[in-house]
Amino acid sequence: MNKTPLKKLKIFSLLKKIKKSKLGKEKLLLEKSLGRFLTEDLKSEINLPPFKNSAVDGYAVLKTDILEKKTDLICKQRVTAGDKTPRNLRIGEATRIFTGAQMPFNASTVVMQENVILHKNNITINKMPSYGENCRLAGEDIKKGKKILFNGDKITPTNVNLIAAIGKKNIFVKKKINIGYFTSGNELREPTEKLKESEINNSNYFSLKALLNKSYINSKYLGILKDKEEIIKKTLLKSIKKYNVIITTGGASVGEEDYLIKTIIDLGKVYFWKTAIKPGRPLAVGKIKNTIIICLPGNPVSVHLLYGMIVRPFIEYLCSGKLIVPEGILAKTDFTMNKKNKRLEWLRVNINKKKKDLVVSKYHKQGSGMISSMVFTDGILEIPEDVSQISKNQFYTYYSFKYLFD
Repeated sequence: MNKTPLKKLKIFSLLKKIKKSKLGKEKLLLEKSLGRFLTEDLKSEINLPPFKNSAVDGYAVLKTDILEKKTDLICKQRVTAGDKTPRNLRIGEATRIFTGAQMPFNASTVVMQENVILHKNNITINKMPSYGENCRLAGEDIKKGKKILFNGDKITPTNVNLIAAIGKKNIFVKKKINIGYFTSGNELREPTEKLKESEINNSNYFSLKALLNKSYINSKYLGILKDKEEIIKKTLLKSIKKYNVIITTGGASVGEEDYLIKTIIDLGKVYFWKTAIKPGRPLAVGKIKNTIIICLPGNPVSVHLLYGMIVRPFIEYLCSGKLIVPEGILAKTDFTMNKKNKRLEWLRVNINKKKKDLVVSKYHKQGSGMISSMVFTDGILEIPEDVSQISKNQFYTYYSFKYLFD
């Protein structure tokens, strides 16, 4: 186990070495596959488009007539999308054609209808097209035999269109990963406005339930993990038989009553514990038998940010996806601030939309227990470990909550 607080990239380096879950595969209808991970490369067995077709409404013409600049042609057939293959054109002929319709085999150019004057069955071209203009060739987008997606790729609203276009009705994907999750602490209660003494509402349950609501996850809440060593040990041993991953919140700090890390060490191994990140220092990842244990801090902000920035990419990796470090964009500060060096910091910020560039303002409450700092901001600004003084008009990496938690 690494005993020194880890930097973000080192965390990803360690996570990448952890063996992926054995999830098996299942065959799904394409319409039910969104968000799932492929278990095979997908190759197109057809050309896309499958035939030569028109890109516009107009008139298909022959190369010979275009090169000879014939402006007066006879129109003897009409083709719409879905019609049977039209007959070949003769010299001096044109075919009335509509967007997406199959072109005559010997035609490779379409004159746009607005560039044509129609006289009954005759047309006059008043603007001559270039050869090949407005014609989509068979296989122009995807050629038969080309691989379009690869094992481990995620099915998204963008690529599902392509999968359907090449005719795949069913695909093989990884089975859902089974994740059980606990919240920890004797002080937790069901949401109530009548809290007593040191009780707090169990808000992390609702956070994790929402965050784990993904098409590639089967999740189940396993209750409150009490702060007693024997109970923790018994509960974890019982739970690992049913889940690929167990997530806990709270109980992983250095406090005298936090037995979680000790239990994982006794029953299995801890890959790392403690990070050089604020908020989120007590993050730990370990393993008991074949089950990954992810220990998140108890503070709600830490739970959310660690999940979006580290845990979610790791879970997708365990589902055979790629372990991808989230990508942000550069944003300029409009504030000053002192910061401790040697640790990375995630500041909750708002986009200042009055500025031309992407400029962000620091939210006035930054504590890891300040749930409002997640609700009333747009994202986080990542301040590197070696920075101790933030000045106005400096650039740092910004991550949108819409990206992290979509």
